[in-house]
Amino acid sequence: MEIFIRPADRQDAVKLMGLLFQLQDESSTFMLEQDPETIEAADEADNIDILQTTTNNIMLVAATDEGQLVGLASAAAKPKQPRVAEVGVAVLNEYQGNGLAQAMMAEILDWATTFSSVNQLVLTVQIINEVAIHIYEKLGFKRIPESESEVLNSDHDLVPAFDMSWTVND
Repeated sequence: MEIFIRPADRQDAVKLMGLLFQLQDESSTFMLEQDPETIEAADEADNIDILQTTTNNIMLVAATDEGQLVGLASAAAKPKQPRVAEVGVAVLNEYQGNGLAQAMMAEILDWATTFSSVNQLVLTVQIINEVAIHIYEKLGFKRIPESESEVLNSDHDLVPAFDMSWTVND
């Protein structure tokens, strides 16, 4: 089975909703700002269209050759900071350990360098998520000093985290 990384499109909306539910069930480090149950597929399709027409937002999916979505990576401009995009990546448990998250992040970095209008990518990572931290550091993300905080995990527990950043053309 082959897996392809590609930009999300509006036809992915229903499958994307299923992926989000599964990711939230599988991982305590994957959190959404909005409860997926409150999102309508038509609204998600419209959101995908809007995101993909800007130069400071992108959503990528990893899909099998049968069309199943198995991973997601995104960069979204921060409110009132259009040149700074917050990054997130998640892969279903069954597909982890094969370099998929790293490949998706590399695509985000390529987009940031060659197409986007952003000059900085930022993310928050839970301290216990050592695999993700390793990937981010390998790709050139740097820990932001004194950015330690606590974030809610999917079990609604506060857990230690910190911020990292990557500067375009650094």
